[in-house]
Amino acid sequence: MKALFITSEAAPFAKTGGLADVSGALPKHLLEAGCDISVITPYYRQTAAGNFDIIPTGKTLSIPIHGSVITGEILSGRLPKSNVPVYFIRQDNYYDRDGLYGQPEGDYRDNCERFVFFARAAIETIKVFNWDVDIIHCND
Repeated sequence: MKALFITSEAAPFAKTGGLADVSGALPKHLLEAGCDISVITPYYRQTAAGNFDIIPTGKTLSIPIHGSVITGEILSGRLPKSNVPVYFIRQDNYYDRDGLYGQPEGDYRDNCERFVFFARAAIETIKVFNWDVDIIHCND
């Protein structure tokens, strides 16, 4: 079975709570159980600041948002201590920020736009790599 795990955060790359813990652990267990699994998550400032082996794939995305086309880049790495591939959606205007979802004074005003972009980018990533996916597991 081929599965794609799409999540707004995954430990140790980016974390605000329990979702990141599950997103960083469950794919490893699914791989050990025989599932062919990959993860897609945003490339946040928090991720860029970490000491992770993340490289460009050379693939870009063009996503329509509000009558404009927003570009992004696909980066790749692996969940630490595993062979689970992780694909990161890089779009610095959306994800190169202090917090994942907001700041102490509240959520970012454009969160809906940021995560519509992410959802569309995840689907386009499937097309870019011509993946044959049986299950898409989506989180938050």
